[in-house]
Amino acid sequence: MADVKLPELLAPAGSLRSLEAAVAAGADAVYFGAKSFNARAGADNFSDDEIVSAIKYLKTLGVKSNITMNTQLYEGELFDALRSAELVLNAGADAIITADLGLASLIKRYFPEAQLHASTQVCGENTENAKMLESFGFSRMVAAREIDLQSLRKLCEGSPIETEIFVHGALCVSHSGACLMSSVIGGRSGNRGECAQPCRLPYKCRGCEYPLSLKDLALASHIEDILPLGIASLKVEGRLKSPEYVYGVISVYRRLLDEGRNAAKEEMEYLASLFSRSGFTNGYFEEKISRSMLGVRTEENKSASRAAQVDVKYGKKLPVRMHARLFSGEPIKLSGTVMRGEEAFSAEVSGAVAEEARTSPVSADRVRENLLKLGTTVFEAKASDVTVDTGENVMIPMSAVNAVRRELCEKLTSLLDGKKEEKHPIYNKDKFPFLRSDRKSAYFVYASSVTQKALAYFDDIFVPMDEYVSTDISKQKNVGVAIQPVAFDKELAAVREKLKKCASLGCKKALITNLWQVDMAKSLGVELHGDMRLNVWNPYSASVYENLGFKSVIISPEVFSSKASRLGAGIARGVIAYGKIPVMTLEKCIIRDMNGISLPREKCTFCDGKKFSYLKDRTDTVFPIAREAGHRNVIFNSVPIYMLDKDSAGLFSHFVFTDEKPNEVDTVIECAKKKSAPRGKFKRI
Repeated sequence: MADVKLPELLAPAGSLRSLEAAVAAGADAVYFGAKSFNARAGADNFSDDEIVSAIKYLKTLGVKSNITMNTQLYEGELFDALRSAELVLNAGADAIITADLGLASLIKRYFPEAQLHASTQVCGENTENAKMLESFGFSRMVAAREIDLQSLRKLCEGSPIETEIFVHGALCVSHSGACLMSSVIGGRSGNRGECAQPCRLPYKCRGCEYPLSLKDLALASHIEDILPLGIASLKVEGRLKSPEYVYGVISVYRRLLDEGRNAAKEEMEYLASLFSRSGFTNGYFEEKISRSMLGVRTEENKSASRAAQVDVKYGKKLPVRMHARLFSGEPIKLSGTVMRGEEAFSAEVSGAVAEEARTSPVSADRVRENLLKLGTTVFEAKASDVTVDTGENVMIPMSAVNAVRRELCEKLTSLLDGKKEEKHPIYNKDKFPFLRSDRKSAYFVYASSVTQKALAYFDDIFVPMDEYVSTDISKQKNVGVAIQPVAFDKELAAVREKLKKCASLGCKKALITNLWQVDMAKSLGVELHGDMRLNVWNPYSASVYENLGFKSVIISPEVFSSKASRLGAGIARGVIAYGKIPVMTLEKCIIRDMNGISLPREKCTFCDGKKFSYLKDRTDTVFPIAREAGHRNVIFNSVPIYMLDKDSAGLFSHFVFTDEKPNEVDTVIECAKKKSAPRGKFKRI
């Protein structure tokens, strides 16, 4: 593999010490965030001054800085976030990682040269995702953590932008960006960096107490599979982890990449000692999705971590060679050359005029000794790296020697920093129209729940594509399809054919749940309507979909109704008026785990009867689970959102029907007509 270009090794840093540990361990790039607007609110993170200093420090060393601004943002936060982007870009940040398409559009408007990386929160899982993101100005997509080797190969072959993958660290059981569980049950939004990790809690599940808690990912044993793919960056998760963890993990992956090999058994054991949850899993990557992927942090794991020996080094120095010229009657001259990788940077400075010594002349050794005092700079030198030419009987104060040393270091640092002209644009807030709509739409998990009253009441009804083609619901003119939210490249052809069949049966509209579906639906002349899964939080993200030709979009249920009513856009905007919303989209079928099914996934027919399964937590709260395409699962909230008695303020009302019986569907519709107050348990937004 000598001719294979190595991907960058991207390290996490939740603190300055972790950043220094990452650099010392051999990271090519480090990702970190400011105090706000990043998806690890629990990390120490960096103040404005600290983040600027960190970026300049990394830039001097030739290590890239990727700044995380990967939370969803309310309208009132966008321009503060934009000013933060200005700060880091002017400091020399190499890229900004973002999930909010509205913020991305603003950054590209005011800083068109900025490199944008699409966070894994964007749900980037296939080539079509990458093509859409390229059109928005992104240069890299962080792929979904659930992607397998076969799909990853197709993605790398077809993507017009760079691909970044996670190779080590914690795995969310839900597809990133599609998890609302922490938000709806505890008010702590994962999309805002505040996740309370309900997936790590126990549930009352037969033979499987922790059905949502996955082991950590570790692809160290698959380096030889990964290297030929052409992946741009290998990312280690861990901004909440210690400097010792960062140093230990990055050191191992640095060695494996440089040697082009898979980890040995001892190296895997060392990685596990640093941190693991019942060991590691590569189930998604290897397409071995089973109960064996589950794991928790055991006392044995904790003991192993406490006993792990990590000799952490902090920071990195660049070797510099210096030459001093010191002759009576001439200014002292000091030149230096520093190596950064294979690049050489040279500079020369001059200082005070040396004099003829009246008593004790200065020696070359004394000058060399002072020049070697490089202190807190990023430079280091051995005595053999410093040469001094001096005449006989020369005298100069050591303060003058120190002065030229400092000046040379500053000049070299400036060359390494490669400073460019800063930009400080004037930001103009756009005015957005408030397009009122009194339309009513609904999503039904199963077509059998669509009643005659529902057909008469709703302007738009959406059902999954499988339901549309396998029932006679396609005969109803106001019924369209909801496209499955997840598909890897190997599945796209089948999804496209299914959508073609729906169109041939008369389907005229589609509920779009992910970016990759846009061109596919457009090519068939299908009207586009945006689902809540698109994470529209502000008018700028809504405008992205307006510009793509969407007829409507449903605002994220995490945006409270008061904020939603003030969210302008040139397309119809909807809010959830009723329903148990999807809180997790799982690649892993926990229905199989809960029911002890051991048949291979491709032979499993357990869910063919279109029945719901139910997950019960430790408080006896019950969450419905439905099968999604490809044996994926969708977990719905335990109680419905209920806003039927509230004024919609010009927003259209969207309903979600999951496990309601037909008579319950009709009751909800009657309540909507009468604006009845809720009964039983419910949730407000």
